Amino acid sequence: MKKRIVRLILSVLVVALASCTETKSEKVDNAREDVQDAQKDLDQAEREYREELKSYRESMQETINDNKAKIAEMRAEKIDARADAIRARNERIAELEKRNNEMEARMEEMKNTNKENWQEFKREFKNDMSELGQAFRDIGKDNVK
Repeated sequence: MKKRIVRLILSVLVVALASCTETKSEKVDNAREDVQDAQKDLDQAEREYREELKSYRESMQETINDNKAKIAEMRAEKIDARADAIRARNERIAELEKRNNEMEARMEEMKNTNKENWQEFKREFKNDMSELGQAFRDIGKDNVK
């Protein structure tokens, strides 16, 4: 019985040692596969990043174009008011147009950027676009009390 247990233990040890040792060529092959997998993951992440970038840029360009249309409508709209009120309104419209053009220029400048800078830019740009949208909504309000 002891001999059987000793043989079993020795067999298990031999199998364990044989399975744990890799030749150099096996290690190289495994490393090559790991590198290929990592490259595939990197390529996939890069494609996803470019798609996100493209989608966001298209969305923001659409918003900018909508703002341009609103500005054109406001400029064409005739209002009955005092000359100073009309002048103030036209100044606010000009300011909105300037800010909208600046946003478009900023978006154009951010064509080639890394992912870290893009996330920061996107956060700031979204905030600025939100403020610009609020300014469009506020232009019709009479702030004179």
